[in-house]
Amino acid sequence: MAVRSSGKSSVTQQSGRSLEARIYAIYSTLSPAEKRLADVLLQYQMDLPSYTAGELADKAHVSKATAARLIRTLGYKTYPDAKRQIRADQHWGSPRGGLADPDRAPLETVSIAQTVQMDLDNIRTTAESLSSITLEEVSGAIVKARRLWIMGLRSGYGLAHQAAHYFTLMKNDVQVLPAGGASYSHEIASIAKGDVLLVIAFRRRPRLLPTIIKEARAAGAVTVLITDLSAAASAKAAEHVLRCRCQSPSPFNSFVAALTIINYLAWSVATAMGEESLKRYEKIDRLVKLLDDVSTPQTNIGR
Repeated sequence: MAVRSSGKSSVTQQSGRSLEARIYAIYSTLSPAEKRLADVLLQYQMDLPSYTAGELADKAHVSKATAARLIRTLGYKTYPDAKRQIRADQHWGSPRGGLADPDRAPLETVSIAQTVQMDLDNIRTTAESLSSITLEEVSGAIVKARRLWIMGLRSGYGLAHQAAHYFTLMKNDVQVLPAGGASYSHEIASIAKGDVLLVIAFRRRPRLLPTIIKEARAAGAVTVLITDLSAAASAKAAEHVLRCRCQSPSPFNSFVAALTIINYLAWSVATAMGEESLKRYEKIDRLVKLLDDVSTPQTNIGR
């Protein structure tokens, strides 16, 4: 599909940016149909050279005219131009990929209001795209799990520990992977039927991730992947996939939508466990007073 440049200044401004950065820069201005297509482009960007423009339009349920318009808005003369850039892109997943010029430091003025709006848009768009059935199935699996394994890779590492903090308030056996000093083979060998493996991993995912997920499924565990729109092989390997919008006009991805999913799952699991979760809260509260040296309004010290 060939399209002519509109000649607008926005096209010039997009020149040199990665496909991902171009989409993030204009996403909020797109129509609903264009947003659907933009999401498809993000999801299939690593395989873009394998698809025609018409095939991607069909996946997004939009017309070829909409596809042509979006390609032009993104600053490409033709769809093959976009495919060529994907093949040549050296900064995919890098903070440099989000910059207007990957070889120069960012010069834009940043406001807290802009950051808040970006995060709110990511949370709202993510929530609208999630399947309520999938969320219920994931929550139910965690409630029933013999053991909950939480794996956070790269930028998902901190979120995994946040999730573990919540779930250990309700469940007895919660394990975070990778554990310090342990090997993947030893840890994955312990996953068994009745377990849940919750993986949190975003772009620049380790190549071994699909194999880990497949091994966990083969062992009989329910596998859940919290990830972004670009996940391909790892998403195919997982039983349940919860995709987050992580877009940002800054060099950094935004993971507030992923944290919102974790918050929802924790709340949903706690509600489903009912009295069982309450008894564990009470036990933890008793042990906090006995074992943990923390300040509270009752201690009147160290506040």
